[in-house]
Amino acid sequence: MKIMSIVLLTVLAFAVSIYLAVSEIVIEETQYGAREVVLFSIPLTMLLVNSNLFIIPKLIQKKGSYDRLKKGFESIFLSISIILFLLHGGLLFVSTGTEINLLLFVPLSVGLVLITTANTLPRFQIDLDEDTSPQTSKLWNTVIRPFSLPLFIGGILMLFSILLPEPLMMIVFFTILFLTILASVVRSYRAYQS
Repeated sequence: MKIMSIVLLTVLAFAVSIYLAVSEIVIEETQYGAREVVLFSIPLTMLLVNSNLFIIPKLIQKKGSYDRLKKGFESIFLSISIILFLLHGGLLFVSTGTEINLLLFVPLSVGLVLITTANTLPRFQIDLDEDTSPQTSKLWNTVIRPFSLPLFIGGILMLFSILLPEPLMMIVFFTILFLTILASVVRSYRAYQS
């Protein structure tokens, strides 16, 4: 489902750009750059980034290791695709003269990244093998879950902060970001101490 969503977002970004390329809609090239760059830079970036989802399995030597991490990689790439798709839409709206508040994309993007990170980090637990010291793997596996919970809660709160008026939205966003990082570090440190 995640891979289908990634492919759909990429195809949709290209479809919108192709439609605007052949239509008569005017893009303010003097302010935002050449028409082709505005229309196709982000869809091509999405294509390039998402192609890694198919290249990574070939690069990872241990098949069992990749199978364990596959869902995590898919979540990361889906998050990146959503963010790039939203930025593409915002760029197209602004460059065609439609008024849109681009500051809304800051808490939206960071919130999605935090939620994805919180859901994905616990999947990247270190296995005990000959290459890893038991102390390192125990440390990583112990502190990662306490670190992830505040990230998830902070990401959700950031998504809701876009409903606030603009000056208050950015103040609340930076406050949530600071408190999220602080809470994550404190919880991980306490887990490490115990």
